[in-house]
Amino acid sequence: MSNILKAFFKIISEPIIKHAKKILLVIFAVICLAGCDLITKNMATENLKGSQVKSYLGGNIELVFTENSGGMLSLGSKLPKQVKFIIFQLCISILLSALFFYIILKENLGKLQGIALILVLSGGLGNLITRIGNDGKVIDFIVVELFGYHSGIFNIADIYVTIGVVILIVSSIYLKYRPKKSTV
Repeated sequence: MSNILKAFFKIISEPIIKHAKKILLVIFAVICLAGCDLITKNMATENLKGSQVKSYLGGNIELVFTENSGGMLSLGSKLPKQVKFIIFQLCISILLSALFFYIILKENLGKLQGIALILVLSGGLGNLITRIGNDGKVIDFIVVELFGYHSGIFNIADIYVTIGVVILIVSSIYLKYRPKKSTV
C-alpha cells in the first residue's frame, strides 16, 4: 500500500513542481481578477439593491441591481432548481477546473492566449462563487446603451469572459492568416 501512495504522490508532485511558477502566477491573477469582480458585486448589493436605477454619462451607463438565476441573458432561469444546480454550479466547476489545468499544463500556450484564458477562468470563477453564496443567483448590475442599443444586464465577470473570448477569436484568426515569414 505504501508503494502505491508513493507512486501516487510522485505522479501528483512532479507536474506541480515543474509548473510551480506558472501555477502561482495563474492563481495570483485569478484571485485578483475574481476578487475585483466579487468586490463590485458586494458594492452593487450594498448600494443598488432596492434603489432606483442610477444613470451616468447621459444615460449611456446605468447601474441597477438584479439577481440572475440563469446564464447569459437569463438563459435557463426557468429550469428546475436541481437542473440549474447541475448546469450552473456542478458542470461549471468541472469546466473551470479543466480550464485551470489546461492553462497550467499546455506547454506552448502563447501569452495572449494565456491572458485570454485567465480572463475566462476569472470571470467564470467570480460568477460561480457568487452563485454558490447567493442561492444559485449571480448579481448583475451594469447596463450599457450605445447608439440606441441596450445591452443586457451584466457584471464585471461577464466583461472578463467576453474580453477573453474576443482575444481568443482575434488571436486565432491572426495566427491562421498572418503572413508567413520567408526563409530566403
